[in-house]
Amino acid sequence: MSEPTLIPAITIAFVVTISFMFALRPFATSVGLLDRPGGRKSHLGDVPVIGGLAMFQGVFAGLLMALGPSVELASLFSASFLLIAIGVFDDKYTLSPFVRIVTQIAVVLIMVYGGKYLLADLGNPFGFGVIELGPLALIFTTVVTLTMINAYNLVDGIDGLAGCLALIALLALAAVGGYASPATALALTVSAAVGGFLVFNFPVVWNRPIRSFMGDAGSTMIGFTIVWIALGMSQGSDRLVSPVICLWFAALPIFDCLTCFVRRMMKGKSPLQPGRDHFHHILKSGGLGVRRVLGTLSGLQLIYAIAGISAHFAGVPEFIMFALWAVLGITQRKVILAIARSHRAHIRRKRRLHAAA
Repeated sequence: MSEPTLIPAITIAFVVTISFMFALRPFATSVGLLDRPGGRKSHLGDVPVIGGLAMFQGVFAGLLMALGPSVELASLFSASFLLIAIGVFDDKYTLSPFVRIVTQIAVVLIMVYGGKYLLADLGNPFGFGVIELGPLALIFTTVVTLTMINAYNLVDGIDGLAGCLALIALLALAAVGGYASPATALALTVSAAVGGFLVFNFPVVWNRPIRSFMGDAGSTMIGFTIVWIALGMSQGSDRLVSPVICLWFAALPIFDCLTCFVRRMMKGKSPLQPGRDHFHHILKSGGLGVRRVLGTLSGLQLIYAIAGISAHFAGVPEFIMFALWAVLGITQRKVILAIARSHRAHIRRKRRLHAAA
């Protein structure tokens, strides 16, 4: 991948995404593609849910410049279009979990049989050698892909969070992928589109008049694209990175998703039902504002991504990195709870000092 091609592709992805974010606002209003406050939603006013549509346009405008037309790109386009289409309907009409899961399984099949991307092995997470999946490869690919798609969908609960976590994962993948890799070009192009969306979604005062959400369309497409890139980099004889290292790049969304799923099933509830048990909910209940929640969770994910990148280049054994990742996953909720409790205690101390004064 040459610099004269990659830089314009990144620029196009960013500019096209921003252009469509503006262009789609009247469309969203006319068709009712709006997120209205009420119930579990506490934002102010009706917010257009157009981020997914705009990023889709930006990503593939940039990829056509960076990579050119190919069967692989056509498969990624088809799978992403299907997620976007179902996501838009879900954002407007709220589809059943069954419809969403069936669609996501169809997307996996497009990726496997069209794009030729398959989780054929898990690397060496236990130190006993590479674990080849053989006939179980399709099942594992489906489970991993659905987990990632829904992890980024479920973490999309406050302004900027899903976009920032995705941006960290994508840039981390680009860092280990090497400059000339097509997977790196894909990661950087998608990063540019996500960056364009964050102009409209990051929680700052100046963008409130144009505030927009990515919706299920955007979050599911982002999660799927990250899986696509990670599989392209971590599988085959010419792999660029271990599958174990890739786990570090999306650690926080995975921890959040799996923790909520396990806790809900232990309570006899459906893991797919909405709830207020995600990490961002815990931090908000501790009195942290949206920006502090965003900073805390993005900061943690940035630390995990840097740890993964450092371990990759330092040649740290996979079984050590997997053991550390598993320990982090088991303890992550306790860490989040500790941060929330610490902040509540800080608020109480400030109130006592203020009252004494």
